[in-house]
Amino acid sequence: MPRQGFPLLLSLALTVALLTACGSSGNPGGGAVGNVVLTDANNYSSTSMLNIPTIQTKPASDLTITWDGIMKDLLCHPATSIDNVAFVKLPNKMQATLEHELAVGTFNTNEQSKYGEFHTAGKNGAPAATTVMLSQLAYGGATTAIMPATDYVESATTLYLMLFAHGTTPAAGAQSMVFLQPTSASTNTTVTAPDACDSNVLDFQTTLSTMPASIPNAGPWKVDWSQITKDSFGNKLDFSLTVLDKVEVGFFQGKQPAEIQADFLNIEQDATSLYTYAVPAGQKYVDLMTTPTMGGTFPGFADTSGTYAVAVLCSKCSVPAPVVFSILQPQ
Repeated sequence: MPRQGFPLLLSLALTVALLTACGSSGNPGGGAVGNVVLTDANNYSSTSMLNIPTIQTKPASDLTITWDGIMKDLLCHPATSIDNVAFVKLPNKMQATLEHELAVGTFNTNEQSKYGEFHTAGKNGAPAATTVMLSQLAYGGATTAIMPATDYVESATTLYLMLFAHGTTPAAGAQSMVFLQPTSASTNTTVTAPDACDSNVLDFQTTLSTMPASIPNAGPWKVDWSQITKDSFGNKLDFSLTVLDKVEVGFFQGKQPAEIQADFLNIEQDATSLYTYAVPAGQKYVDLMTTPTMGGTFPGFADTSGTYAVAVLCSKCSVPAPVVFSILQPQ
């Protein structure tokens, strides 16, 4: 049975309607109801940096955009299909500032002045597209299509960002990205999406907590994250905005926490077994004795030959690295 790993791919497919920064001020609120209560002291910390390449092009031109050269994604894993291509125009924004905000999930979509996207799926069984014109990108109908003559002009204070994503779910699945820079010095009208791995776009580092969460060998195994107040980047959490809707429990045979930390971006390959649970809306705990949605029945903590860990995730956040990742210590 295929395993779905802890998703760490930075999902930066921006949308006008749904990309809300996952880190937000607020108080998580609510008392703990589980017997295994995770706190900030049990959670991991992380740093994330983006170094997005830039392609210079001719201003006010209807660019030809291609993406069939994307072989590996941001994590240097084999790239999956490109299903959505998006263009974002951001006035009065510095490149380094935007890269930081995208990397840690604090970008505010109210800052974008134009957005357009193109779904690549072919109609009536036709092959998926691998090229598109800039003027074909739109959001919500033809009247919102990108108009190169006015929407793509040379400017020292405006950023233009292209994103190439797997899936068409808003704010999910970015495989690669590139800044476009219209300049009168260029006659180029072609944009070839860069391979994210070759371009070293992402630098993501983690530090696991040295305080594992105790969990009873014999149960109950009701894991509760209601007392977590911030994500791994240190952003304050508001559970009304950051909807934690999935929990994954992994067992790493023969591995210590330091080894998991060292290869965190490949955690989906490293997990010996993985159990995925869907979290009902508004719930801030999961009972591991219920039936997982993936992985089969959770067998408990009888195997002492490795390390157990739990990840709590927000599937619709712009940065889907786990909001919570804690080592579990059975006793």
